[in-house]
Amino acid sequence: MADKTMETMPRAAEELVQVELFDPAEVRPWRFHNRRGSGMDDESLNSLASSIARDGQQQLGLARRLDPGDTHKVEAIFGVRRLDACRRAGLSWRAQVREATFTDAECASLMHGENEWTEGVSPLENAAQWMSMLDARVFANQSALAAAMGCHRGTVSRAVITARALLVEPWIERLVRPVMHQFSGRSADRLADACADEARRDAARDNARKLRPGVPADSLYRHLFGEGAAPSRRETVFVRRKGRAGGGVVAAKIERDGAGGFSVSVRAHEQTPAERAELAEQIEALVAAETAGGENVRLGRRLAGSLDAQQAKDVHRSWLEGCIWAAARASGLEWDQWRCAVAADVLRAQQDGWEAAMVKAVGEAEAAAE
Repeated sequence: MADKTMETMPRAAEELVQVELFDPAEVRPWRFHNRRGSGMDDESLNSLASSIARDGQQQLGLARRLDPGDTHKVEAIFGVRRLDACRRAGLSWRAQVREATFTDAECASLMHGENEWTEGVSPLENAAQWMSMLDARVFANQSALAAAMGCHRGTVSRAVITARALLVEPWIERLVRPVMHQFSGRSADRLADACADEARRDAARDNARKLRPGVPADSLYRHLFGEGAAPSRRETVFVRRKGRAGGGVVAAKIERDGAGGFSVSVRAHEQTPAERAELAEQIEALVAAETAGGENVRLGRRLAGSLDAQQAKDVHRSWLEGCIWAAARASGLEWDQWRCAVAADVLRAQQDGWEAAMVKAVGEAEAAAE
C-alpha cells in the first residue's frame, strides 16, 4: 500500500500538496506520456538509479489516481525516468498525486512544463504526443493545444505535419519510431518534407525495405534519399490565392527549402487586415522556430524598447512584472510569476546601466527557475 505524506510546496498561493510513495509495480505510465526514448537507455537509467539510491529522489513525479479495480493504483504523468530508475534501485517512487478527475488536458500542460526543465524530450516525441492527443480529442483543435502548451499555434501545426509524415505510414514509421528521441526539430522536419514529396517517395520506399529498424536518426535521411541527393523541392507551408474559388493570383505564400530555409512573398495591398494578421502569425512561428536559441536576448531587447531605467525604478511593481511577462510571451518564453518577480527585482535595483541590467535580469531569473 502506498505511504502518504503531506508536504507544502513553494507556490504563489500556499497550497498543500499531497505526496505519496508507491511501489513502482503499482504505477503505469500515462498513455499520452511523451518520453519514448530520451534518457531511457540503460546507461542513463542505471546512473539515475545509483544517484537516487545514494541521495534519494530529488524531484517528485506527478501521478493521477486510477479508478478502483484497475490493474494499477496510479499512472505516472511525468517522472517516468525516475519511476524506472526507482524500479531498478528497488526503491519506492515519490510523487504528487492528483485525483482521477484531473483531466488529460491538465496533465498534458503540467507534463510539458516539467519536461522543459529535465533531461530533454525530443521535438519529435513531443510532436507524436500532440498528434495523439488531437486524434483522441483531448484538445478540440491545434489552437487549444498550443494555448495549453504555451507555444505558438504554428509550432503545433508544423510539429503535427511532421509527426503524421513520419509516424503514420508503416514503411517510414518502423524506421523512425525506434530512434525518434534522436531527432532534432530541423532534421525531423527535413525528413518529413522529403517523405511527403511524391517524386522522391517511391525510391525512398525501395531503400527503406533494405533497412532494419535502429538506423541512427542522423543518417536515416542519407540512407533513404542518398548521400548526394539534391535537396527536396520547395515545400509550400502557407498559400492564399485571390480569385474565384480560391484560384487566381497568389496573394501570399511561404515556402521552405530542403535545407530548412524559408521565403515569403506577399501582395500586402490585396490582403484584408485579418488576412495580414494570419500571415504575420505564420511568419512569426517560422522565425521563432529558426531563432529559438536567441529567445533570452530577444526578451532583453523587447524590455529595453518598452521601458527605461527610471520607469523600472518608479513604476508599481505589479505593472513592471506585467511588462516582463508580456515581453517574455512575445519572445516565445513561458515565464511564470516567480521568474517575472525575480527579473523585476533586478531591474528595480539596477545600478550598472540599463543594458547590463537587462542581461543580469534575464540571467538571474533563469537561474532562479532551475
